[in-house]
Amino acid sequence: MKIQVDHYFDGLSLHDNGPYIIVIENDTYRTIARGTDPTADQHASFLMPTAVESHAHLFLDGDELDPAKRSDYLKLPREQLLECGRSNVERYRQAGITVIRDAGDVHGINHELRNLFAGSGMQIISAGSGLRKAKRYGSFFANEIEAYESPTVAVKTLAKDSDEIKIVLTGIIDFENGVVKGLPQFTPQEATEIVNTAHGLGLKTFAHCSGLEGLRVAVEAGVDSIEHGFFMTREILDIMAAKQIAWTPTLLPVYFHQMHPEYCGWSANAVDRLKSILDNHAAMLVQAESMGIDILAGSDAGSYGVRHADGLFTEMALLRQTGLRVETVLRSTTTTPRAHLGLPPLTVAPGNVAEFILHNMSVDALLNNLNV
Repeated sequence: MKIQVDHYFDGLSLHDNGPYIIVIENDTYRTIARGTDPTADQHASFLMPTAVESHAHLFLDGDELDPAKRSDYLKLPREQLLECGRSNVERYRQAGITVIRDAGDVHGINHELRNLFAGSGMQIISAGSGLRKAKRYGSFFANEIEAYESPTVAVKTLAKDSDEIKIVLTGIIDFENGVVKGLPQFTPQEATEIVNTAHGLGLKTFAHCSGLEGLRVAVEAGVDSIEHGFFMTREILDIMAAKQIAWTPTLLPVYFHQMHPEYCGWSANAVDRLKSILDNHAAMLVQAESMGIDILAGSDAGSYGVRHADGLFTEMALLRQTGLRVETVLRSTTTTPRAHLGLPPLTVAPGNVAEFILHNMSVDALLNNLNV
């Protein structure tokens, strides 16, 4: 098969002096050369490796925008939640997103989906249920740690089935006041015990965390990646760089609230707060890039206003809008998360397996497509 493209991303570098002819035989890249060929089987604007969604909740329905219906959805029978998850995985497949890191659910649906799709070309990295404190945020995706004898026992129990350990360190953001609700759920000692136990079992940890107090707990404990990370500071970035802690910034949920305050009845003051939060996020992301911190693209799909599959490409556009380099954004959905998750590299080069996405738009158009 011959594919003619205007430009392509090989997993590390963007090649934009095309057109290029990419020859594939037996699902392997054979040759890549600049030029045109009237006999090409396919034409496209842009080719890149298949993508990684680094933060999603597969059992949630990101299409539903009615708050009451979203609340009722969580009360549906497990089989219906599972069917939604199956449908979401297929949406990712159709979009060329072949690795999904599920960030937790209390039903074990992520584990079941991982097993159902094993060997299908889709890979689900499943955290199972996260860990939270009793009566604190996260009831739909994390179990209470008090149900176990100790943090160590909790991690050892979850580690029997989980690919990573999810820690819920903080609550949600109060958009009206521009602060994170409540104190961190875990002390530095408790968080460190969770992380060290997981590492001793060969598992990485990732932490739902925003706000300076929670971020300090996360970096002191040495989590492997910070999810969300709103109200980031240079102080925290310095520690993340030193400890090689990755960052999944999940811009899209907050951006959706800013762009559509009517769905939740946000006031003008809340919209201003949302913009301020996103502006700080953008500045800190540019700092993180300059410091060599790994940035993982995760849309938080399933959350309010974030559709599965489509959301990842919008997240990429938002990352680009912050000022990150084009190649940093493209790596955040391909090479960087694959390395973080311990998966083999997937690069566009002769002799390598040909797993790719074809886009009928240029990379510039792709990274400016804020489809919200």
